[in-house]
Amino acid sequence: ADLEPQGQGGAITGCITVESPQTFHDAMRSRLIHAGGGLFGASAIEKMMKIIAGLQDLERHWAVTKSYPGFPPGTTTINPAVIEGGRHPAFIADRCALWCTVHFYPDQTYEEVVAEVEDHVRRVAAADPWLREHPPTFRWGGRSMLWDKGEIFPALALDPEHPAMQLLRATHAAVAGTPPPITMSQTVTDGGWLGWAGIPAVIYGPGALQEAHAINESVAVADLILYSKVLARFIAAWCNRPR
Repeated sequence: ADLEPQGQGGAITGCITVESPQTFHDAMRSRLIHAGGGLFGASAIEKMMKIIAGLQDLERHWAVTKSYPGFPPGTTTINPAVIEGGRHPAFIADRCALWCTVHFYPDQTYEEVVAEVEDHVRRVAAADPWLREHPPTFRWGGRSMLWDKGEIFPALALDPEHPAMQLLRATHAAVAGTPPPITMSQTVTDGGWLGWAGIPAVIYGPGALQEAHAINESVAVADLILYSKVLARFIAAWCNRPR
């Protein structure tokens, strides 16, 4: 966190699935897409393309209409990250699943963002004759990114006037010589769960963000020593303050 008190935006992964109740052989494609074919069917992969286009429209709309202090414009991204569809080249794709990662600002909960995304995708589906009859389904979060591609990181808003924040900045200034700026992290951490539970929290620690999860991840020894001094003084002062 570059030894700066930080909040963070939130992120949530979700899986959108389009599924056909029928499976058609590849030879039936001409009857599905041309006049007079007489079959009401579709490729789940091609229908997912419409949903992806709709998500891109929503992402651009958010970039124009949403902002939050400390974040570059357009941080509220919707990343179509993983897609799986079809069963075999001899068949029309009867299922397609899209995992997307959605980022949001601290002035929204992940529940509110999920509702926005689902509402928009349902409206996209309602404009398509086949998707209207076979609407997409949604699954959000999960055990972990590694286990099932699902994760939730709530955002973390900061209160600059909170006594602990003021003490932390004053303690840092006493050790380092200058007070640290209050910033917003460009990544996500588990610290957001403390804020989600109503517990005042802040991200603070040594090291540059580009080192996080990197090969030979490291922090500068001088930064670690400074951090240790600040934390020791902060804990001693905070835990011995008058109740």
